[in-house]
Amino acid sequence: MVHLTDEQFNSLNKEALIIIASSLQSEVDSFKSQLDSANQKLDSANALIADNNRQIELLTEQIRILNQRHFGRKSESSLNEIDGQLSLFESFNEAEALITPDAHEPEIAEVIISSYKRSKRKGKREEDLDGLPARIFEHELSVEELAEKFPEGYKELPAEVYKRLHVIPETFIVDEHHVHVYASKKNTGVIVRASRPADLFRNSIATPSLVASIINGKYVNALPLDRQSRTFKINGINLSSNTMANWVINSSDTYLSLIYDRLHELIYDSKVIHADETPAKVMRIDGKKIENGKKTYMWVYRNRSSSKSPPIVLFDWQPSRRADHPRAFLKDFSGTVVTDGYQVYHKLGKERPDLNVAGCWIHARRPYAEFIKSIGKEAAKGSVAQEAYDMITELLHLDNEYDDLSPIDRKKQRQKHLLPRVDAYFEWAKKKYAQVSHNSTIGKALAYSIHQEEYLRKFLSDGNIPMDNNYAEQAIRPFTLGRKNFVIIESDNGAKASAVLYSLAETAKANQLNTYKYFELLLTEIPKHMDDKDLSFLDDLMPWSPRVQKDCPSRLKKTK
Repeated sequence: MVHLTDEQFNSLNKEALIIIASSLQSEVDSFKSQLDSANQKLDSANALIADNNRQIELLTEQIRILNQRHFGRKSESSLNEIDGQLSLFESFNEAEALITPDAHEPEIAEVIISSYKRSKRKGKREEDLDGLPARIFEHELSVEELAEKFPEGYKELPAEVYKRLHVIPETFIVDEHHVHVYASKKNTGVIVRASRPADLFRNSIATPSLVASIINGKYVNALPLDRQSRTFKINGINLSSNTMANWVINSSDTYLSLIYDRLHELIYDSKVIHADETPAKVMRIDGKKIENGKKTYMWVYRNRSSSKSPPIVLFDWQPSRRADHPRAFLKDFSGTVVTDGYQVYHKLGKERPDLNVAGCWIHARRPYAEFIKSIGKEAAKGSVAQEAYDMITELLHLDNEYDDLSPIDRKKQRQKHLLPRVDAYFEWAKKKYAQVSHNSTIGKALAYSIHQEEYLRKFLSDGNIPMDNNYAEQAIRPFTLGRKNFVIIESDNGAKASAVLYSLAETAKANQLNTYKYFELLLTEIPKHMDDKDLSFLDDLMPWSPRVQKDCPSRLKKTK
């Protein structure tokens, strides 16, 4: 580039100046174009950085939520805890975590009867031991010792009584049946045998008490069959897990399925049924082994019990999560199904005018609770999650106050007090949804409420409909706990048997029965009626029947 002096510029004519100005303008335009291109690249880089930052924030948020789910406390009530976190110590050493330094060791019982009679209230410890079989141990002084202590004679005062609880683990008794056989003295050929209890299985050592114990161990106490087999072996009893599995499946198919089918008929008497489902991996279906197993589903249905409809819990194993399965299970039911928002139920509700579908407010609140626990209470103050959590919690608390009302009065109170708050929540949720990232945890939580609005509002129109699906979630929990121990189910036959046995166990617990005694009673009584054409005897074996309530009461049952 040539540099001109002031004198040279002054001596230039107009045409030369125009040429120079035009050249400079071209250079300015070129620089401007380069600058614009650089700014565009910078904007693109900033946008990419911002997008990456958003992705990092979303991933960080998801990691916090996953950590909370795996290591944090599960109950939403733990939001009252500091930051809602659970330490590794509490996770892996539950016995030590639950101990309290100032806790006194509970005494089984120690009742000392004084030398004079005095009325004494029967305490809780005595009530806890009431009804248990007792062994009496007499602790006396010998005649020689008494003569030495009391040379002038003695009289005996009321004894001091101490009670202690003794346990005899895994006690096994062989039942040896001697069937007496009679014949005529005149050798007429008439031979008569005395009657004896019906066998569970032909040529099998299995008894109702033994099979009931195995079923109770697996389906109530979550003890896998191989673990029970090892326990039997320690006590000198060789029972393979395969043998026990055969007993369990055959008991379910032959006997206990009759009770299950009757319960399935009776659950339709309810106006409200809760439903849920959870995955279960099965290794063999229709006799064919599946590499790595097949993801199947265990569905659960529980009625809304009342004075006219005792509690019933039914599991239904199915190879998939398709709508066909609840459609078949609920084909004769007219009323309301309460669910967690799974669209399969919505599809059924649209197919049938007599089937109403209601949503779960606890499920709508859960992602907000998880987010709050993941970041801590202090950080969550004033957040969208905290505001949503508080609004839904208020709705639930207010509705709890109407539990003792009739359905008609409950509906009136809901319309008066809860309807305005529900309207306000959905108006607020839609406004906030427009302000947050739709891919974030809060965005997805708000979207869930908005998309489920029709079903979440159903409780307002019927006093019989609850606000949550807790009944189903509580009912399915024993299966999910057991699944952690057995991980997989070997076959579809085992899965179907599990559905029947979990159903009977959970229904028995809901009716406050001793589950072991109930299974033992069923396996004792049903074989007696296998040749009956009339199945009316099953009504006497329902968990709420007077006979069963008398013979199989749970010690946890509250007495009036």
